[in-house]
Amino acid sequence: MPSKKLPPGLPRLLSGRRRGLMALLVGTGLAMAAVTGASALLMMWLLDETPADGGSTVPLVAVLAAAALAIGVLRALERVLGEMLGQDYIHQIRKGLVKSALATDRGPSPGVTIARSTNDLSSVRNWIAMGIAPLAVGVPLILGTAVALWLLAPGLALAVLVPLAVLAAALAMLARPAFERARALRRQRGRLAARLADTVMAAGTIRAAGGEAREVKQVDKAGRNVVDAAVNRAAASGSIRGAAAAAASLGTAAVAAVGSWQAIPTATVAAALTIVGMIAAPITDMGRAVEYRQNFKAARRILGPALAVSITAGNERRRRVVASAGHATAGSATAVGPDVVASDGEALNGESQDGEDAGSLLVAGLSECRNCPVPELQAWPGQRVRIRSADPAVETRLLETLIGVRSDPDAFTQVNGLSLLDRGGRDRRRLVGYAAAGAYLERGSIARSVRYRRPDLDAVEGSAALEQVGLAGPIARLERGEQTMLKRGGEPLSTSERARLVLARAMLGEPPLLVINRLDADLDRDGRQMLASVVRDYPGVVLFASDDPGALAAGFTEWSVDCPHAGLDLTWVAARPAVVHGAR
Repeated sequence: MPSKKLPPGLPRLLSGRRRGLMALLVGTGLAMAAVTGASALLMMWLLDETPADGGSTVPLVAVLAAAALAIGVLRALERVLGEMLGQDYIHQIRKGLVKSALATDRGPSPGVTIARSTNDLSSVRNWIAMGIAPLAVGVPLILGTAVALWLLAPGLALAVLVPLAVLAAALAMLARPAFERARALRRQRGRLAARLADTVMAAGTIRAAGGEAREVKQVDKAGRNVVDAAVNRAAASGSIRGAAAAAASLGTAAVAAVGSWQAIPTATVAAALTIVGMIAAPITDMGRAVEYRQNFKAARRILGPALAVSITAGNERRRRVVASAGHATAGSATAVGPDVVASDGEALNGESQDGEDAGSLLVAGLSECRNCPVPELQAWPGQRVRIRSADPAVETRLLETLIGVRSDPDAFTQVNGLSLLDRGGRDRRRLVGYAAAGAYLERGSIARSVRYRRPDLDAVEGSAALEQVGLAGPIARLERGEQTMLKRGGEPLSTSERARLVLARAMLGEPPLLVINRLDADLDRDGRQMLASVVRDYPGVVLFASDDPGALAAGFTEWSVDCPHAGLDLTWVAARPAVVHGAR
């Protein structure tokens, strides 16, 4: 649940095991305050005593040395606990960023995603580990030592607290400029990362056009903007750190001056200086925390909305599940059997009560223009349907919408009597297989990739799927066979071999709906013949897009999704009957 003070999507800091870590940090601060106070008393006793036998001071010196070691141990513990707190928090954010990237088709460029995963998360981690953690330790420490100084001499306590008050005022004035400069730097870094990613992805096109020098010039310009922004931010950060260091030094000078003016005993002044020396490092850390806070605020403005994407997608899915209880489609549906057009088709949402809907497909609620909806689609096992549009991008967009890759709150897809878009990932991957040209394969072994859609199936079934698409031989010739690692989108497989692998994955387990999006464009001649045999023999519904549909299926029905009245001010147009090609 997001905090009230943070943008939607940013998780709470004090939740789960992080509450315990924060409590340990506060306890560490209190322990340091106790050790510091004890060290001050020991210093006074050591300086006040004038023993005849110098050996009597040895125990005091030993205890002081132990106190110094305890302070070192507690400082080390503070660092470890702070890092654990920061890493646990950014690990949760990192998972949220991945969920958001996978929850929408309109994600940021790879460069921006990488920048968020490095720069922005580093800023969050710095604020938690080196900002909040030192504050959790430093505040109890300073309050405890202030009480100890007040007990020694009230004037000495005021001598320390006044510089700290001045420091707080200075940091309040420096915080806003630091925030603005941190935002400017983060903005320039994001632009540089996006440009670098786009330049690398388009390297071949750039070389072909002879534009290497121009692209390097553009990167150089963006890089210089980053340099200038970084220097400006460093000036603000340096001012903050300088103010903290000056406050610690002023505290030491103020204690010495007050002790001299008020004729406070030397032993008491020495004890007070001991306390000031022990809190000097925490004061410096707390001053730097202001700098980390401003960087965090700049990163939070980016991470919050990015994380909210996955939350919004989850809420939308839950809304669909609730709304689907009473969902039913009305109007005309285009039945795509070879010789029949059905009307008044009704979508059943939920578990099928009989065999009537077994293996069937019903698509409704899609729209590509404001003038009229896309005709509804109804098909049964063994039927082949070609989606047709003048724009291939429209075909891709509708195919990805009806299987749930793209979000559309009005879309409704029923497969095998079940509402596909209201199902979780486990159910959806059993109901539909999707094979598209140009697919970028995830990193992992071939054996894992072919069963990626159905990891519950045995490796033997994955091998059988590879054999079915003609990949068993080429993979066997690889040094590690099916354990060969795929990198950079599918290397070392060729484009045609990657397309075969994508098809094998989509067919694995024979889902009721097989969607093929221009996969023949990536296949060689033998691969296209293999694909045609798969389409011919597949037992379920095959919905495909292709520029050469006749080579893919001998008999099929066209599902025309273009609006013939584009540009006219119409509010409704009747669905058009399907056009049947070939004979079954």
